Amino acid sequence: MFFNRRIPSFMREAYYYESLGAITFALFAGLSASFFPIIARKLGASSFQMALISSAPFMGALFTLYWARLSSNAVSQMDFFVKVKLLARAVILFAFLAINPWIFILLVFLNSLLEQAGSPAYVGIMKKIYSDDYRGRAMGYVRMEMAIVAVFASYLGGFLLDHFSYRYIFPVGAVFGILSVAFFGRIKVKKENMRRQRKKQGILPREILEIFKKDRPFALFEMIFFIQGFANLMIMPLFPIFLVDYLGISNTSMGKLVSLSSIFLISSYLFWGHYIDKRGACRSLTVNFFLRSFIPICYFFASSIWYIVPASIIAGFTMGAQELSRVHFITNRAKSKDIPTYQGIDFTLMGLRGVIAPFLGVALMHWIGMKSVFIISFCLIVISSLVMFLSDRYYFSDSLPSLSSSTLNHGG
Repeated sequence: MFFNRRIPSFMREAYYYESLGAITFALFAGLSASFFPIIARKLGASSFQMALISSAPFMGALFTLYWARLSSNAVSQMDFFVKVKLLARAVILFAFLAINPWIFILLVFLNSLLEQAGSPAYVGIMKKIYSDDYRGRAMGYVRMEMAIVAVFASYLGGFLLDHFSYRYIFPVGAVFGILSVAFFGRIKVKKENMRRQRKKQGILPREILEIFKKDRPFALFEMIFFIQGFANLMIMPLFPIFLVDYLGISNTSMGKLVSLSSIFLISSYLFWGHYIDKRGACRSLTVNFFLRSFIPICYFFASSIWYIVPASIIAGFTMGAQELSRVHFITNRAKSKDIPTYQGIDFTLMGLRGVIAPFLGVALMHWIGMKSVFIISFCLIVISSLVMFLSDRYYFSDSLPSLSSSTLNHGG
């Protein structure tokens, strides 16, 4: 919307509606999703329940290969995407019923499960509506606009939650989430009328191994990302516990931290979109992982909310690289028809680490202490950064051309 002149004319309509969808999604997140963990802890959620909240999106990711097959076989990937996303956002309308932690967790779980269901279809849509040369930048511009709105929405959300119950504010946010899907659904995507004969799929582990054997660079990429993601997810449920129990953070202060993170997220998508288009996904992730290693260090030394400020800045600035890099890597390696499967594997592995790491982090917190878990996370992230750097320099750069290089075209 704000960067129309930077987008080629044949992609502007798609960019316009994706922008509207992203802006209204930012209002949804700022008024609801950003505060799910903090509100859960203030409702009295236990450390186990906090781990469950943290793992909820990743439990949904475990079903991604199933969602990928559904979206691949659907007459329209867009129709499939819109239906599941509408259901996901509509669930939060029932937040007024969440009077205890378990009801709240159930709503968040259903929302997260259905949100993930649309992820493989989303990547396929991105490949069709944006050319390879501009995909990184276009997605970066959209997310930058989303981050701009999130700055104000998060601050407003924190303020409102300190004065009104989440049981009223979250459903309002859900309305904006539904509007977001409605705008995105207006994007015109070419429908493939040819019905493809699809081979019978093997069981999940076998299917993943088959792809990894055929595409070893993709396998290595996923392994490195798994280590880094596992390290981040170990400490995810510890953050709200630390902020509420040790620092006594208010909803307004939390909103300010989210707004601060969103400010740097603005520059994040602008910077990483260009950086990925020029230097590639793996180079960007090397830098990204290194920067993110400082987040657990900030929490390790934190004695007041001011120590969390640099962690929020780093989180915002690095957030854009991970999503854009993964989409860029997959869309440039996989054939068009295989993108949902590749994305499904990526999200399935995300789900696997997401249902293990948060609970392991909480268990380690009770065993060796919260700050020791922060140090373990720091070490794992540094290792993943080093391995990504060496792989990019000595392996990815010398690997065979992407599997899709001979089949892709600018029309998607």
